[in-house]
Amino acid sequence: MTTSTKWQLARAAAERYQTVLTPVILGPFAEALVDFADLQPGETAVDVGCGTGAAARYAARLVGVAGQVAGVDVNASMIEVAKSLPAVPGAAISWHVATAAELPQVAQTVDAVLCAQVLQFMPEKQPALVEMQRIVKPTGRVAISLWTPIEDNPYFFTLVDAVARHIGPETAVGLQSAFAFSNPDDIRSLLQAVGLGQVEMVIAQLDLPMPELSAFVPRHIRATPMGAGFDKVATAVQQAIVDEVCEKMAQFETNGRTQIPFRSHMILCKKET
Repeated sequence: MTTSTKWQLARAAAERYQTVLTPVILGPFAEALVDFADLQPGETAVDVGCGTGAAARYAARLVGVAGQVAGVDVNASMIEVAKSLPAVPGAAISWHVATAAELPQVAQTVDAVLCAQVLQFMPEKQPALVEMQRIVKPTGRVAISLWTPIEDNPYFFTLVDAVARHIGPETAVGLQSAFAFSNPDDIRSLLQAVGLGQVEMVIAQLDLPMPELSAFVPRHIRATPMGAGFDKVATAVQQAIVDEVCEKMAQFETNGRTQIPFRSHMILCKKET
């Protein structure tokens, strides 16, 4: 069975993405990227590939009412869910359905472009980066997060491995694709090729408290492109995947609490002058 690697989620799946993945994993890393970008009150920020808007909403708090924030995503369902969420204090957020290669912002009007865990999914990364460079001010910056190799992320590695063996690698690729662009030399070469040559790159590790994994793992799978394949197999196969992940993640449990390390590249780029 095949699974999309493009994360073009329908409305129900986008809602699961927001309620399952964002609070536990993606939200904390989105906020870490915004902090890395060092947003200041009154600045203008654009969240490219915003999903349901975790980075955009946190940025709105930091830039305040004097600032401006926009969220851009190619997936209309993600934008619908983002719009449905309660407003946050700070800047009003404008939401746009558009591709990263055709951003709606005017050239050189943005202080900070944010791109949280999405560049790896773009089939044409260079045009997207050229667009980010186009809209950012000469004194601005582009902040990007990309997962480090999947082997450095024990929860993801274990989950992908279990799905690949119990269902098939064509289903596991739906999550494995999130780690398709993790080599730091490749990342740096691409950024330099589009003129973002002033690059600061660090690895951020967040030790994230996890909910009860026996319930979280199937919910997580269904909030990703692996969900369709997972739902087509027998209940016993589904349970085998969940049990395997729980067993291997038990090493991170202390006093009944599971806290798992996740690692991501944090990259801050400026235009070459």
